[in-house]
Amino acid sequence: MKRKLLAALLTASMAAALLAGCGAAEEEGSKDPGPAEETGEGDDAGKENNNVGDGEEAPTDIDGEEDLADITVSFWSLSGKAPDEADVGMVEDAINEITEESINTTVHLNIMDLGTYIPNGAMANGVANGEDFDLVLTAAAQSGSYHVMVSNGMLNPISDLLAKYAPELLSALPEGYLDATTREGQIYAVPSYCNKVKNMYWLARNSALEAAGIDIESVKTIDDVDKALRVIKEKTDLIPMGGAANTVNLTFPGYAFGAGYVTAAYDPLGENTAVAAAVYHDDDTHTAVSRYETEEFKTDMAYLKKWYDDGLLDKDVASDNATGNAFLEKDNVASIFYTSQFDNVASLAAQGDGSYVKLANGVVGTGDIQQFTWAIPVSCDEPEASAKFLNLMYTNADIVNLLNYGLEGVHYEKKADGTIGFPEGVTEESSGYYLGNMTSLIGNGFLAYPWEGADPNSAQIARQEMENAQYSPLMGFTLDTAALGDVYTAICPIARNEYGPALFSGSAPDGFYEEFIKKMKDAGLDGYLEQVNGQIQAWLAEQE
Repeated sequence: MKRKLLAALLTASMAAALLAGCGAAEEEGSKDPGPAEETGEGDDAGKENNNVGDGEEAPTDIDGEEDLADITVSFWSLSGKAPDEADVGMVEDAINEITEESINTTVHLNIMDLGTYIPNGAMANGVANGEDFDLVLTAAAQSGSYHVMVSNGMLNPISDLLAKYAPELLSALPEGYLDATTREGQIYAVPSYCNKVKNMYWLARNSALEAAGIDIESVKTIDDVDKALRVIKEKTDLIPMGGAANTVNLTFPGYAFGAGYVTAAYDPLGENTAVAAAVYHDDDTHTAVSRYETEEFKTDMAYLKKWYDDGLLDKDVASDNATGNAFLEKDNVASIFYTSQFDNVASLAAQGDGSYVKLANGVVGTGDIQQFTWAIPVSCDEPEASAKFLNLMYTNADIVNLLNYGLEGVHYEKKADGTIGFPEGVTEESSGYYLGNMTSLIGNGFLAYPWEGADPNSAQIARQEMENAQYSPLMGFTLDTAALGDVYTAICPIARNEYGPALFSGSAPDGFYEEFIKKMKDAGLDGYLEQVNGQIQAWLAEQE
C-alpha cells in the first residue's frame, strides 16, 4: 500500500524544492533553481521508513507460493523524448524474463523526457504524493536531485536492504564509494558506477587546426591556447573560442588552469549553484575560501577579458542559454573548453570532426559521485524487490544493456569491432527505444556495450582511469545547503544569474568584478564561508 499520508507532509517540502531558485546547475550545464530549504516535516516523514523492509515476510498466494513483487523503475531519456510505449513494453518483457525467474519480480519502466522528469518535477512530485515510484534515478540539480530529496526526507535509508538483498552490488563498488551518499551512518542512494573523472580538454575542429597549421598535441599551457586562438583568428573566418550556457568553461568549478594548475585545484564541495566556496586540495587545514576572491579566479577572468576584447571569443556566450555546446550547435565556432570524461570528449570530437588535448586532470569529489544516484524513495511499497533489482543493475550485463539500448536486433545490433549501433534502416528518430548516451547514469556503466564510434575498449580504459583517480581529501563530505539558510538563497542568484554570465564569458565591463564582490559581501558571503567551514570541521571531527 502506497504511503498516502506522506503526501501532505511532503508537499510543503516539494514546494520549497521547486520554488527555491538560484540558477544553472553547472557552468556548462542546465538550469538549477538551487536546493530547497529543509522543512523538518520531510525529515520526520522519512524516519517513518527507517526500517522499511526489515524482517517483513514476502506475501504468498493461496497455494503457498510466493507472489511476484511488482515495481516501477523511473528515469529519464537523454534523447530529447520519451521512448515509444510499445517498445518500452518489449523491453519490459525481456527484462521480466530475467527478473521473474531470478528475483521473483515484475518490472515496469517509467521513462520520461528530461524536462518532464526534472524541471517540471514529475518524479519528485510523484514521490511526494505517494505515487507509483519504487526505484528512481536522482538528478544533478533541482527538485529531483539527491541533495534536495534526501534533505527533505524523500529517500529511504537502504543500508540494511543493500546488505541483505544486494551484497554483490556492494562488492562491485570501490571502497568508500558509498561514503558520498551516506548520512549519519545510513546509505540513502547508490551512485551510478562509471568513470567520474572529469578532465579539462581543449577541443578544436580539424579544419581550423589544419588551416592554422596547429599540432593540437603541442597545446599544453594556457599561453599555448592563447597563441592557437590568435592564429585561428588570423587564418580562418571562424570564431576561435565558443562556450555554452553563459560560460566559456575556463572557470569550470574545481579548475584553475589559467593559473597553471594541471590537476584540478580545489573541491567545490558538491555545490553547483553559487560555487562560492573552494577548499584547495593542498590545504591541510581543509579551509573553505571565497572562490571568487582567489588569485586563480582573477587570473582566469583576466584571460577571458583579454580574449573577449581581442575578438577571440563568441560575443553571444553571455546571452546564450543553450544547454548544449557550441562545438555541435555552431558551425562558426572553432574550439571550446570541455570538462568531462574522456569517452564523452572522444565522442564529441568524432561527431564534430575535431581533435582534443587534455589540459588538466580531474580530481573526484563527493559531488561528482552524487551527481546521478539510484534511490528507493518513501513512495516505494516494494523495497526488498527494488533492492534486488538494483543489485541486478550493477551486476547483470543483460539488464544493464536492456535498460540502456533495448532489444538486440530491434533497437541495436552488434558490430564487427565489438561496438553496437543501429540496425540497417533504424535511426535516432525512427527508433522506438533510443535514450541517448545513458551509460553513465544507469547502474554499472562498465557493463554497457560501447556505442559505434567509441573505442571498443572504452569501458576497460574508463575503469582503469577511475581506479587510478585522485580523490578529494574531503571525499564523503556533503555540504548541507539547506542548513545555510537565507544567505545561500541570497548569494545564488547574484553569482549565477546576475553577474555570472558576464564574468564567465569575458564580457564584464570595467568595475563589474569589484561590484560583484561587494554585492556578494553585502549578501553575507563572509558569514556563508564561516558556516561552510563549521560544517567541514564538524565532519572532520566525526572522522577522527
